[in-house]
Amino acid sequence: MNKRYFFNTLKALFLLLVSGGTACNSWLDVKPENEQPNDEFWNNKEEVDAVMMGAYQQLRSSLELLVRWGELRGDVTILGPGLTSNENMLAVKGLEIKDTNPICKWQQFYNAIGRCNAVIRYAADVLPRDKTFTQKACDAYVAEAKWVRALCYFYLVRTFRDVPYVTEPYLNDSQEFRIPKSDGMEILKTIAADLRECAQQIPVAYDPGSWENKGRATVWALYALLADIYLWTEQYDETIAMCENIEKSGLYTLLPTESWYQIYNPGNSEESIIELQWSAAQLQTNNLFAWFYNESNNNNYAISDAAMAKFAEFPDETDVRGSGGSYIEASAKVWKYAGTATGVENLRESSQRDANWIFYRLADVLLMKAEAYVMRGAEGDSDAAYAIIRQIRERAGYTMHPDMPDSQSEAIDLVLDERLRELCFEGKRWFDLVRVAVRNDGQYKNKLVSLLLQNVAAKDRPLYQAKLQNTYGYYLPINESDMIASGGVLVQNPYYL
Repeated sequence: MNKRYFFNTLKALFLLLVSGGTACNSWLDVKPENEQPNDEFWNNKEEVDAVMMGAYQQLRSSLELLVRWGELRGDVTILGPGLTSNENMLAVKGLEIKDTNPICKWQQFYNAIGRCNAVIRYAADVLPRDKTFTQKACDAYVAEAKWVRALCYFYLVRTFRDVPYVTEPYLNDSQEFRIPKSDGMEILKTIAADLRECAQQIPVAYDPGSWENKGRATVWALYALLADIYLWTEQYDETIAMCENIEKSGLYTLLPTESWYQIYNPGNSEESIIELQWSAAQLQTNNLFAWFYNESNNNNYAISDAAMAKFAEFPDETDVRGSGGSYIEASAKVWKYAGTATGVENLRESSQRDANWIFYRLADVLLMKAEAYVMRGAEGDSDAAYAIIRQIRERAGYTMHPDMPDSQSEAIDLVLDERLRELCFEGKRWFDLVRVAVRNDGQYKNKLVSLLLQNVAAKDRPLYQAKLQNTYGYYLPINESDMIASGGVLVQNPYYL
């Protein structure tokens, strides 16, 4: 990574965030080489908070990548009219991704990581300078920064596999920031250890009724992230334990069928654990409405026929998550971020287009637990997993259910299908498929292959099938600009050499 960029980023962070500004030209206002910004800042708790909030802002600015990384290569989301002529996105769907494709940019995540590293390194320096800043508050900020940093690395590893692992903030211009890649699975183990170590310091809750209970890291968000990481590292006992920690808290509940859409509007529901926040009242809106619905019929993303078919497997049943809930069948547009309630007549006004992006909610946690039961395969686990699937389906309105699976492979299909119906367009699907495909040395790789081939023309399937045999192809290449800036330190994903 370019060290000058990191220095400018840190200086700009303080100039912009501490003052509350957001601008572009301030990037030009940098300190001379080797002059450290930490002596000029870190004087009070408000500056610690500003840097921490800056990390969340970087996640907000990465929203389109959260969508594209988690959905675009999967079997649920297809390109809508707004992107059907976009060569870069066509290349993504066609598995012809080059290192110049904008989907391969990771800088916003490293920007967030840089802010987290600064909080972890410098928050304690404020203690003697601001007597109102307590050790407990300092520890909480450091734990929160470790959670956000872990989340960023979790996205990076699932998307690129092996990435540079940076834990130190930029101090001065003599510091080397051209960092080679670390093994992705080792990064996951490291961030899991980080999260375990700070579980006692991260807040259990914020002020009653505050958005922070759903919008900032808590111990419950920590358990959810750990559960997800453990699924990837094949530590199923640990996944189940983290999920049960959340369940036993009594803080979260599945919304009833008739209230299901409240997950998305107004959001921050009793089911939600942590969401990336927007508020139209504070003039904060995002492009989820335009990308997924768009009144001008120029939406970027739509639902595939194969995905719609998953909601119609029991034609005599009504799934609240189906047409009018997650999507609109007639137009194939996505409804989750477009409505105020189920039904196309309940369109959001322009002042209401501030849907949050959900990182974790209880239904997701329960389905992670079901998957862990399936993979662990101990006595009673099959029944336990099936009971969770029924619980999620019954909340969606079903009275009939698939048969109890006869094998682990069938049980995985059952979990994947239910995660599709429950979590479609929430940035989960591609990661679900990859997690299953790379597990146990590719034991179930063909599940990813067969699902993706559903949306491919018959004449093109042999070529696609060949591309999907190499699991390195499930990860993105490192962007060309980052390869150049590294001065040869970074090594390209072998699939793209």
